[in-house]
Amino acid sequence: MNKLLVKGKILMLMLATLGIATSCDDDDDNNDPRLTVQEFIQQAAASDIFEITTGGLAAQKGVMTDVKTFGAMLVADHTQSSTELKALATQKNVTLPNPVTLPADKQQKVTTLQNQNGTEFDRQFAKMQVDAHQEAIDLFEDADEDIADAQVQAFVDKTLPVLRMHLQEAKELEDMTD
Repeated sequence: MNKLLVKGKILMLMLATLGIATSCDDDDDNNDPRLTVQEFIQQAAASDIFEITTGGLAAQKGVMTDVKTFGAMLVADHTQSSTELKALATQKNVTLPNPVTLPADKQQKVTTLQNQNGTEFDRQFAKMQVDAHQEAIDLFEDADEDIADAQVQAFVDKTLPVLRMHLQEAKELEDMTD
């Protein structure tokens, strides 16, 4: 009887230890939904459209030369990215709305910029670009981790350095406009 009691206690201790070990595992992302190819392409397309739209506004409405130049660069770089992304969507049988529409939160930011003028426009634009590019980088890094598809990986590898450069320039603009 004592042997059975001892074995039961040992078994309970082992199970408790296993439970503690697995509950403390911060690296376990099984509860986090994985990004799919379709989700990535659709979110990246919306990000490109946001950058093209706001970059165009900056090229037109910006007061500072640096804001106008950055806006024009965003239009050029994200138009190229958007073209490549559309080709990738076709290859992966992902349907994008035509035209790609902005999610409500991004459309609200565009509307905010449309209603700004002068130095306030420059300041809002720079802040939005820091936020938008950090969000885009997070999306691309998630895709890098979650998606094993070689064509998606190639697109991520090509685009991520450009996004990081844009983020750095947006931070510099934000400092200039404060």
